[in-house]
Amino acid sequence: MIPEIRTLADGEKISEPGIYRISLDVHHDQPCVGPSVTSGVLRTMELDTPANVWAFHKLNPDRWEKPQTTALRLGRAMAAYVEGGIEELEKHFATLPADKPRRPTPAQIKAYEEDRATEAGTESVEFWAAVDADARDYVTDIEWTMLKDMGRVLASDPMAAAAMGGIPEVTIAWLDDRTGLWCLSRPDTINFDGTVTDFKKMSSQGGSFNHRLVDRRITDHGYDMQLAFAAEGVEQVGLEWPDLAAIVAQSDKPPHSVILRPIEQEDLRMAQWRNHRSILRFRECLDSGDWPGPGNDIAAYQRPDWQREMLISQMNTEGTYR
Repeated sequence: MIPEIRTLADGEKISEPGIYRISLDVHHDQPCVGPSVTSGVLRTMELDTPANVWAFHKLNPDRWEKPQTTALRLGRAMAAYVEGGIEELEKHFATLPADKPRRPTPAQIKAYEEDRATEAGTESVEFWAAVDADARDYVTDIEWTMLKDMGRVLASDPMAAAAMGGIPEVTIAWLDDRTGLWCLSRPDTINFDGTVTDFKKMSSQGGSFNHRLVDRRITDHGYDMQLAFAAEGVEQVGLEWPDLAAIVAQSDKPPHSVILRPIEQEDLRMAQWRNHRSILRFRECLDSGDWPGPGNDIAAYQRPDWQREMLISQMNTEGTYR
């Protein structure tokens, strides 16, 4: 049976397991009746440190604000495009010209308010005032063209189109019985025939866009954990564990090649184990108020094996220095 996709009323909190149609901002804004964890939180717990989770977490009254990076902004834009094409992108993003003026300095703003601004200062203040008054985020016209080109190539790739042919951008919510934490997974697409996918825009940074690069990014960023979290969510709301869980990777450079990289079931189960460990650790940190950081590791310096072997060989060959 296909589960119902629910829509929350204004101000309503998630109180039952299920699939919900909520915005990405709400997804990350503690939308449940109790504390919740997302895949990003669990991956940071596992791949970084608990301190890095708590520093930016919504439950932390003294949290730092997360910086808005170009990669994060373009990732959100591509997610909107995947969800609903150009129309959805335009709902959430305005287009700015590549030759847009620089943001005004405090001195330029003050001069403008005192009616003594230069022509360039006036242009800068008025341009960015209009941008800031628009609730949407923005992309440049060059980025807009790139996103459209990537979307066109993605739609024409038969394997990627088949894998991503499900329901886009919904949140799967369930309660973890061991910890009392709500779990929120948001794969890019769910197909009730047994498929979950996540789309990743990738830059090869001057190298080759190939399977090795995609595998390295999956490992470095824990994308296998992200897919395993989605697979568990699907199972938690009454469906079968997915037959296919895959990363759809696409190069951000022309010709915007696409690589479909399925995660094997054994690797998904390993990633699921890491997710469970991270959930338990988050609960422990939340209860104790102790969020260990990198400075908690006071182990001695570890010389690389290759250098140790090289130096031992040189010392044996050249003798000691006196």
